[in-house]
Formats: sequence, C-alpha cells, structure tokens
Amino acid sequence: MMITYLDSQSVSADYVFWQQEDEKIRAFLRTTNRGMDFWLREQWDAAEENAAEVFNPKYHAEWLVAELYQHQIGIWPADYFWQLSAAVIKDAVALYEVFLEMLASHVLGRAGHRLATLNTEDSWRWPECRAFYTHYVGVDVAPPRMEAVLWIRNKLAHLRDDLRTDEGRKDLKDHIDALNLNTPLTDEETTLGLVEHRPYMAHGVVLTQLQTWRLLDVIAQHVGVVAVAAFPYLYRGKTNTHLEALRMGAPIPVEDLSFKQARKLFAR
Repeated sequence: MMITYLDSQSVSADYVFWQQEDEKIRAFLRTTNRGMDFWLREQWDAAEENAAEVFNPKYHAEWLVAELYQHQIGIWPADYFWQLSAAVIKDAVALYEVFLEMLASHVLGRAGHRLATLNTEDSWRWPECRAFYTHYVGVDVAPPRMEAVLWIRNKLAHLRDDLRTDEGRKDLKDHIDALNLNTPLTDEETTLGLVEHRPYMAHGVVLTQLQTWRLLDVIAQHVGVVAVAAFPYLYRGKTNTHLEALRMGAPIPVEDLSFKQARKLFAR
C-alpha cells in the first residue's frame, strides 16, 4: 500500500497539518536512508584503503578493516538504520497523538468547550482519548491494526530493540503479520530506493526500512478514517447526545471518562 492523501476540501485543517508533518517524516526516512547508505559505504571503502596501507601480518588480523571502520565511525549500518526506523516510528505515532488532540479540541469547540490539556505541557491519556472518540465522534482511534502500531512504538520506547520472552517475540511476529508488513515489494515501493542493512541476528523489535515505510502507511490510512468521521461535526452541524449533554454542562459518564474527568478535561 502507498498512501494517497485525502482532498483538503473533505477534511479539517488538523488533517492538513498532519499531512504536512507526515510528508516531512517520510522525507526524513527516505533521504536519510539513501544518503547515509552512500556515506557509510564511502567510510568502509576508506577503511579498506587505510588497512591496505598499514597492514602488517605480524600485528594485524584479517578483520583489520572492520576494526578501523568501527574505530572511525562507531556504529554499524544495521544499527544505524535500526535507530532511523525507531525514530521514525516513535515520531509518527507522536504526530498521530497530537493530531487526535487538536482534532478533538476543535470538535469540542462545536459544543462550546476545548481540550484543556492543549493549554498545558500535559496530554490526555489514551483511555480518555479513545473514550472521547468512541462516544463523541463515533470512531475507534485504536482498532486492531493501530493497536499493533502502538504496541511496536511502546516496545521501542521502553525496551529499545529487546524482547525478553518468547511470548513477546511471538506478539511481534503476529503484529507484523496483522499489519501486512511482509508482503512482496511493489513497483511503487521500488521507486523509493530504500536500502536495507539487516542485523546478523535480531531478537527484539527490528523493522526493515520498507516495513517502517509501510507502518507509516497504516497510520496514514487510519488518520484518514478519523478525519472523515470528525468532518460532519466540524462543518455540517452534526451532533449527538454526548456533545449536547456536554454543551449543557452535564457530560454523560462512560467507561474511562467519568463525569468528573470530562468536566476537568473538556474546559470552556
């Protein structure tokens, strides 16, 4: 899948903001991948030339090139590109979370309220976010495929590239399968020119550069679903019992969003 962005006339400004930032994330992945692959290969060639000049069988072993490369660069290509994937995935999910906050606040504006956290350095919790969109907008912001994305992001954020149990490794495989990250390379994806440097052994959360790009597509597809669901509330006067109750100052309590929580979170 290669994402096609929604027409700006059918979505809110929040989606347009998200799209602009999503394009930057993709450019960061694509250009850094290709540019750093070229540079890292240059450094390996330089290490080979240096090794040829200084090699002495009395003092050096056959892995001198690797030693010189490691001393000069300090990171292997597979490790570098793992860092790139991790950075891209974490930022893409953070962008999704920011999009959900901004969009929610604008939907709340139709009921005379706003999302209070937007005036602080805090953000709302995922259960609150999910409850709001389920009841106030009628869309699930974390269906199974997005749950898989969030699982991967959370593991990268808290365990880096480590998975400590066979169960965790199975969960990763199941999530990758659910997201269709291992399907054959398409003609469109070939034009991206992404270069792969896979680790010799991987026991944790390691995605290829192509899998990382495809994960961005998964997020983008669901951002579109959320944006389309919210559009009628923003531009067509659509409302529901939850928004009307909030307008009257008596939000309907639901799971993960009690009356007290809603009064605090949805400020006038």
